[in-house]
Amino acid sequence: MNARNGSTFTQPPRSAPRPAMMHDAGSESVLKKLLERKLGSMFPDDFTRRRVRKVLQDYGRGSHEREPGRVRLAILKLAGAELRSVEKYTGYAREDYRTILAWAEYPRQARQWVMPDPEEKQKLIEADLTEYEDWLYDS
Repeated sequence: MNARNGSTFTQPPRSAPRPAMMHDAGSESVLKKLLERKLGSMFPDDFTRRRVRKVLQDYGRGSHEREPGRVRLAILKLAGAELRSVEKYTGYAREDYRTILAWAEYPRQARQWVMPDPEEKQKLIEADLTEYEDWLYDS
């Protein structure tokens, strides 16, 4: 149990693989559980939560729409608790899911046209990872 927020998901050690970054078939079930937990915390109203879930399920139907669990979490992170934003980012994801992943998971790195020196790059990586994990595991 997570001491910070009482959730049943604990934040993995920083050296562990990020659940949102896992690409194997087994991780999809973990991502679904994380998605449901985030939906519950972001949309306490059942009616709105069901509408948002329905919009998110629109992503992943096409053969070019990869990594649905990971992308749906990224959409939520970017959209916040705004149904219209969820619709907007879901549309963007259907066009090119990689953009949504970059904006949500690597915001600092995605803004860099030229990568800084290795030390500064590592700081960007760590800051992006911390921001994403804090959002993911915080209710």
